[in-house]
Amino acid sequence: MIKNKKHFMMNQDYDYQSDSLLLYITDDYEYKKSVRLEDDIILDFDKNDVPVALELLNASNILNVKKSSLIQPVSLNMDIGVGKDIIKLEATFSVLIHQKQIPKSLNWQISNDINLNANEATFATA
Repeated sequence: MIKNKKHFMMNQDYDYQSDSLLLYITDDYEYKKSVRLEDDIILDFDKNDVPVALELLNASNILNVKKSSLIQPVSLNMDIGVGKDIIKLEATFSVLIHQKQIPKSLNWQISNDINLNANEATFATA
């Protein structure tokens, strides 16, 4: 367990035409690299190996909602842990559907074969 877990607020941009949802921290950071958790799920890291952005390509398919549901901001609570051997992401998105917030939970895990430094971070949208 990491002693200094980082906490970040996130902004978001949704591109209806390309169906891509970008969630990124509000703090300034220096980009280092991107890691694909799956073909359409990309996690960005800063120069200190701290996760700073999540991009969902084909977001409506990943979240199993209509594209029009993503025009309104989604709320997000997400934990990302980077260990010696794995990168793990646990996220709960709340999407407004028929005037109700509907939770969508997503979990991904991949090998840390790029040797990112161990850390943990929690993210939420404003």
